[in-house]
Amino acid sequence: MRPALAEIATRLEAADVAWSLTGSAARLLIGGSRDPRDLDIEVAVRDAERAAAVLGCDLVTDDGASWSSLRGRCEIFGVEVDLSAGVIVAGAEWVLEPDEALAETWSHATSVDGRMIRIAPPEEQLVRAIVAGDWARIAKLADGAGPPPRPAYVFRRLASARAVR
Repeated sequence: MRPALAEIATRLEAADVAWSLTGSAARLLIGGSRDPRDLDIEVAVRDAERAAAVLGCDLVTDDGASWSSLRGRCEIFGVEVDLSAGVIVAGAEWVLEPDEALAETWSHATSVDGRMIRIAPPEEQLVRAIVAGDWARIAKLADGAGPPPRPAYVFRRLASARAVR
């Protein structure tokens, strides 16, 4: 996966796309224990088309049970890449919009094969699962080890959720 991640960084950097690594690969790089099966990448909506083009992904609107986003899937060096932009989570009681500025402020940075990789705040996945009421995802995140959630980020993101009317 490291060569694929370095290639993603090279392509997105050349296209001037700000991005972050999320999911199990991101958690692994900051101390998690789950072996990733793919690379989850998030970009801003304004950069989604450009990112999809340079990665070779077909971008579509994806509306799941509680999640909606622009999403593209492709393969780089035999590794599945899942590109997302504008992730909105709508649970039974709350809706959580993206906050790219906050995510960037709370992100981690690490080097992979000489490339700086921005790791999205791992707490974002927890907050999204809480808003969605997805207890299975919460349990999976808790089982994946890694650093403990930073309460200030969790509180801030939950406070930004708006009530469903």
